[in-house]
Amino acid sequence: MITRGYMPKVVIMISGLLLMSCLLPGMIPLNQKQAAPMPTMEKDADKVIEALNGKNYVRLEALAQEQYTEDLSKPGTRTFTVKITDEKPTYFGYGWCTTTEEILKQNVEHMKVKLYFNEDVLGNDVVHPLSITRSDGLICVDFGALMSEWTNGEYKLKAVATFADKINDGIADYPAGDYVFEYNVTVQK
Repeated sequence: MITRGYMPKVVIMISGLLLMSCLLPGMIPLNQKQAAPMPTMEKDADKVIEALNGKNYVRLEALAQEQYTEDLSKPGTRTFTVKITDEKPTYFGYGWCTTTEEILKQNVEHMKVKLYFNEDVLGNDVVHPLSITRSDGLICVDFGALMSEWTNGEYKLKAVATFADKINDGIADYPAGDYVFEYNVTVQK
């Protein structure tokens, strides 16, 4: 018979289709979450300074539910839960202060600061290092991004300061390591 020659091929094809039908459902994620679009990030450093001087913004950490009272002079990760409910621009950054300009310059040479938005490193086009002298006389640099026009959704932001060596800000010593600040942000306007 002619069908005997085709039978092994048909059995192999049916077996392959059955195997694929068993594997396929596990390969397709059932809970597909679309990443929310990124907010607008200000690229002009002068406009960032203008917004910060005009106090027309809110610092991301000011919206956090958690307030850490532990010693922040040791490497480690601090996690914050943040809810954004209004249209005010949000400033996300990492700041470092010292007692003198010279110490600040030395400290910055021994640290790397990276800001992340949903696991992607933010570039120099939106992260602006700003020099600040506080009212208590401390000299600071703040690496930050000003964000606006958030879309409702969930975001993960992270600031990582890596100290290559032990540094001193003129007040205390800080061991080498990663100082990580994670923000789980929910936007609901």
